[in-house]
Amino acid sequence: MKQTILFLLLLVPVFSFAQTEIQDANLAQYYYSQGDFDKAQVLFEKLYSKKPDNNDYYQGYYNTLVAQKNYDDAVKMVKKQIKRNPKNASYYIDLGQIYQTTGDEKNALASFNTAIENLSPDAGQVLGLATLFMNSGKYDMAVATYQKGRKLLNSNSIFSYELANVFVKKGDVAGAVSAYLDIVDNSADDMSNVQGYLQSLLEDQKYVAELQTQLYRRIQKNADNNVYPEMLMWMFVQRKDFDGALVQAKALDKRNKEQGARVFQLGQSAFTEAYYDAAAKSYQYIIDEYGKNGGYYMAAKTNLLQTLKTKITIANNYTEQDLTTLRYSYETYLAEFGRGVQTIGTQRELANLYARYIHNLDSSIAILSNTIKLRTNDNKSVAWCKLDLGDYYIMDNEVWDAMLMYGQVDKDFKDEPIAEEARFRNAKVSYYTGDFDWSKAQLDVLKGSTSELISNDAIALSVFIQDNTGLDTSYDAMNFYARADMLIFQNRNQEALDALDSLAIKFTETSLQDDILFAKARIYLQERKYEEAAKMFESLDESYSTDLLGDDATFQLAELEEKYMNNKDKAMELYKTIMTKYPGSIYVIEARKRFRELRGDNLN
Repeated sequence: MKQTILFLLLLVPVFSFAQTEIQDANLAQYYYSQGDFDKAQVLFEKLYSKKPDNNDYYQGYYNTLVAQKNYDDAVKMVKKQIKRNPKNASYYIDLGQIYQTTGDEKNALASFNTAIENLSPDAGQVLGLATLFMNSGKYDMAVATYQKGRKLLNSNSIFSYELANVFVKKGDVAGAVSAYLDIVDNSADDMSNVQGYLQSLLEDQKYVAELQTQLYRRIQKNADNNVYPEMLMWMFVQRKDFDGALVQAKALDKRNKEQGARVFQLGQSAFTEAYYDAAAKSYQYIIDEYGKNGGYYMAAKTNLLQTLKTKITIANNYTEQDLTTLRYSYETYLAEFGRGVQTIGTQRELANLYARYIHNLDSSIAILSNTIKLRTNDNKSVAWCKLDLGDYYIMDNEVWDAMLMYGQVDKDFKDEPIAEEARFRNAKVSYYTGDFDWSKAQLDVLKGSTSELISNDAIALSVFIQDNTGLDTSYDAMNFYARADMLIFQNRNQEALDALDSLAIKFTETSLQDDILFAKARIYLQERKYEEAAKMFESLDESYSTDLLGDDATFQLAELEEKYMNNKDKAMELYKTIMTKYPGSIYVIEARKRFRELRGDNLN
């Protein structure tokens, strides 16, 4: 018992000192945070003198001395600390920083170099020292640290990403690019990682120019190395320079005897990004270079046709001669590959060309009538042909035949998305023919479609029917409009315009007045009468901006000004209007993107 009491009595001073130490440390930190460095220094000096190996006390004492510009005392204190632990590189950095602050660059550099010289062949130690240099903004010292670490560890590839990061932080564009290219030079497997790092840097044009320069230089010195042409091709794709990318793709294709595989993929990427000329050049190269015996010959010819058709129809800037040339290309293709199972997609595209652009419904219906009779396991492709055929029947006023086609697809595929597409088209037929109640009932079911596109379209048409039939038991105005809408679908534009004008005059109080303007604008756009279309959209914006079509009209007008009337300033103004006037619009994101593109922002 006596021994226990004696032991407890001996512990009392220890506990008392520990509690006092904690209180002093907290108070010192408080004084320092408040800028009361004199009081903080007294406490930190007391704590440090008792526990010089405690880094928190050392750092607190050091910071208070530096804060008060007591540099001489700070130097003495750090030198004492170095004597206690000469291998701790952080002390040399602290000492070097004091010298640097006082303008003693010679001693500062000597201190920093001493820290680097004291490194041992330990990757963790190298990383730690370089990090200390980085945190204090001494990027050259960080570079020297990593280079010394490479020598100590006998590796020219270690710390590669860290070195590249130092050059980026330092603003050394050439150094950063060179460091990243050295990584892929050492290991081609790291190419995707390096591309990930470079992608954000390429937003800066300086990095684009430097990367291109260094890649060309390395290609000249290492003609047999595929890494650099692949990197250059990737860079061109990032910059949407598909012509430049194609040059590299062709060179790699020939060197590696790839039989057009890489060029084909590039063509697909160019097509997806709407660079149709570059896509066409890619496919044409494969056709010319490898001919009929090439593995990508048929695929290249198929994609080339699709590219040429998309280019002229999307741009909506084609001539009759363009259509004739394109039709001949399709017919030549089918003469070469036949009108069998392998060419179903091309037959469908040709039928679309005849129906929508050449306005030859007999030919389009004849093509697809034969196509759907083909025996194939690809039932879905045949089903899409049936849906298209149904559309062409509507255009030919054969409504019941259209409903039969849609019904077959609905029955054959039940609850798959393509069946929902068939039901939606059938619901539109009911709308066109004035059976609004039945159409709305079907559309309401389709609101829950697994396809977001079908669901949105179904909701939009259902709401449109509800809004314009709810208070009109006769449905007269709505019947008039639906008939005009069907005429637009049938490409009978002048009849549709006449019907819309009659509707506006006959039913002056109808809620369809804004829809009439929008429908007329659609017709003018289709006929490339852009001035007339712009007037319709402007009238909508002026008179019906608070209605549902207000944001639609503004966005369409902005797109019209940008793409067809070449009025970039007006387009920017309209895109900005969508963001400010219609903040809840579905067009806000796209409007913001296009506004930034027109302003010249780099969005890559």
